[in-house]
Amino acid sequence: MNLGPGRMSPTHRSALRRKRCQKAIRAYRHGKIQWADKQLAGVRMDLRKSLRAQQVGRCYFCRQLVDQERRNACEDIEHYLDKSKPHYRKWAFSPVNLTMACHPCNMQKGNRDLGDQAMRESQSLRPGSGSFKWLHPYFDDFHLNIEIHPGWVYAVKPNAPRAAEATAMLCDLELDQIKRIQKTAQRYHDLIARAVVLMNKLIQRNEIDRPRMKWVTAFIASINEELRWM
Repeated sequence: MNLGPGRMSPTHRSALRRKRCQKAIRAYRHGKIQWADKQLAGVRMDLRKSLRAQQVGRCYFCRQLVDQERRNACEDIEHYLDKSKPHYRKWAFSPVNLTMACHPCNMQKGNRDLGDQAMRESQSLRPGSGSFKWLHPYFDDFHLNIEIHPGWVYAVKPNAPRAAEATAMLCDLELDQIKRIQKTAQRYHDLIARAVVLMNKLIQRNEIDRPRMKWVTAFIASINEELRWM
């Protein structure tokens, strides 16, 4: 299964260099507009499309597929070094500071400061400029440090080159809870499967009648309703 790139590549740099984007980006850098300003709508959309393609539609952090819908409520353009902090604002449009994240991971990450003092004082964002508390999307390889087992069980790989950073990322994002959520969902799916088996048996035995059919369909509908709210 393709869970997205281990180490991201700044392929969206070309989108940021487009002439129609430059004016709005300069206005942001000079403090005239904010990230959510409508002047940056086109830039944000170009970034979404590029990041989504490279990440095969998956969140960089949890690697689960992100639902796509009209208002992009399920996904966020994630700034690894938080743009809300004055010392990182200059990297709001740095290609190596941008990823796509699902909304839950983005909310859990919050405005954590993932750089050290050297990074706060640095004028360049590149390997060696400072240290990072989590795996860096462009400087570290996700798959060399973290393994994901069926059922969305996350673990730091044995002899991971960035074990401390991988551990901190998994713990801070509480990715261990995904296993519990998926386990609950699987239980409901199993119940639906059992109901389908029961219906098939009744049909094969020619024992299906309106009351039984009504009961089975109502049972499946109730489980589907539960799944909608998970």
